[in-house]
Amino acid sequence: MGQIASPVFRRALMRLWGALAALVLATPLAAQEFEPDCAAAEEFLGKAVEQGRTVGASVLIWQGSEEACFAASGDAVREEGKAFSRDTLVQVFSMTKPVTGVALMQLWEKGAFGLDDPLHWYLPEYQATRVLTGEREDGSAIVAQPRRAITVRDVLRHTAGFSYGPGGEPQTAADRT
Repeated sequence: MGQIASPVFRRALMRLWGALAALVLATPLAAQEFEPDCAAAEEFLGKAVEQGRTVGASVLIWQGSEEACFAASGDAVREEGKAFSRDTLVQVFSMTKPVTGVALMQLWEKGAFGLDDPLHWYLPEYQATRVLTGEREDGSAIVAQPRRAITVRDVLRHTAGFSYGPGGEPQTAADRT
């Protein structure tokens, strides 16, 4: 996720993730609500490799307390011709966004919150958020009261205006703030 400028944001995000995990895990889908199509998953992987969209991939679908299906296709190491298998290790980047998004949408389906609810209803630290309106010659930020509160929808579609903080390039007043 990169560096986040505010320790307050990190703490709030960790609280949010913990709450989401607890709510989602406390209400698992009933087995009859989901019937995996293992043949379709295997066919999809095969086509993706065949069409050159990936060198190799695998899918594991877990249902209830057991494995429903596993499929692998293509190479784990193209140069060595090593097949993708159950024990292939892969690096996965930036998965917090889709995992959190799915958890939130499951809660939204249950009526736990509204997409247009202000973020500060759930994370009070965002009640006093200001927006960057410009930058002075010395590089300092010019901030103002926002026209409206940041919503849950804004956060989910990554349009809330959050910066990754001072670690990135190029640097802006928002990053330094």
